[in-house]
Amino acid sequence: MENWRQYVSPRQRDDFYYELLAGGTKIKLFESFVDHGLASMLANGPMSAGALAQKLALHPLRTYKWLHLLSLVGLLKQIENIGAVGGSDTTYSLTPLAQALFGDDGTLGSFFKDSLFYFKACEDTDLNAVLEGLPLPYAVRWPPQTIEAAAHLEWWMSISSRGTIHAIEKAVDLNKISRLLDVAGGDSTTACEIVRNHPRLNVTIFDLPHSASLAKARIEHGGLADRISVVEGDILALDGLPEGFDLVLWSRVFSSWPIETVCTLIVKSYAALLPSGIIVICEPMLDYNLPLALSAEFRYLFYDDFGAGVYKAESQYEALLTQAGFNITCKQSPDEESFYSVIIATKPC
Repeated sequence: MENWRQYVSPRQRDDFYYELLAGGTKIKLFESFVDHGLASMLANGPMSAGALAQKLALHPLRTYKWLHLLSLVGLLKQIENIGAVGGSDTTYSLTPLAQALFGDDGTLGSFFKDSLFYFKACEDTDLNAVLEGLPLPYAVRWPPQTIEAAAHLEWWMSISSRGTIHAIEKAVDLNKISRLLDVAGGDSTTACEIVRNHPRLNVTIFDLPHSASLAKARIEHGGLADRISVVEGDILALDGLPEGFDLVLWSRVFSSWPIETVCTLIVKSYAALLPSGIIVICEPMLDYNLPLALSAEFRYLFYDDFGAGVYKAESQYEALLTQAGFNITCKQSPDEESFYSVIIATKPC
């Protein structure tokens, strides 16, 4: 075994250790912040530590310590300190980041609230017992077993779709595309938005029956049935995808599957495209999103229907595309609007 001293200084070792401990500290502080409704209490303006302790009926000294820690992790801003740090007269407000997360009324958004619920459920389950084979009480099954389960999944995807639509439209000139295949396109939120923005575009959604049913209802309600069609199918089945498209879109799909599965799906995409057609991959890449990947893949420990290492680096996607015969033509990194990257590759003539 190599001597760690050749590669790591004592300071780096200690920083690494306390960074690990700080991760657990941050989630506990965040959960307590949410559980006590602190954002809604401060939505109308700052309050003193003493007033917060009294209103919440909490132990004063422990509350002062708690509020000080919340300021250290970026949820609160200490704006006045007449006495010592953490005294009853110390006044706190929400930071801009906390305001962005909780909104003007101090209420955590539906997407964040739902994902925090699942994270807490996993966190409260004995991880050692899970590793030893404990039945999973909160397992998410694939494919969704009921229309209700599919509706919850597609609701989750729909309310968080703004970032992906922004990234796709920024990277791709959809005015030049006639026929687009949106694979695992869910309830058609993305398809409906992009066809409204691009008059020449026609979209085919390929998805499982429950999701396809939800898509058809949304398309009909939006009066877009003449431009968006729905084909039922399973991306994991042995048969291929529908064929004859100018563009095959994979948006927030590949980050659920191991690299072997993604390799197969990229090969299927090649067959689905016309010559000179393009494949568009819109995903949160591991290169730019380690915190997201850690939190998501921690949950995947509790969902046996999903594999390991599903958040992939940009270079891994490039290798898979090249191996399938594509030419990489464009790469777009995340911007300030979303954490999604886009890779575009072309099928040769």
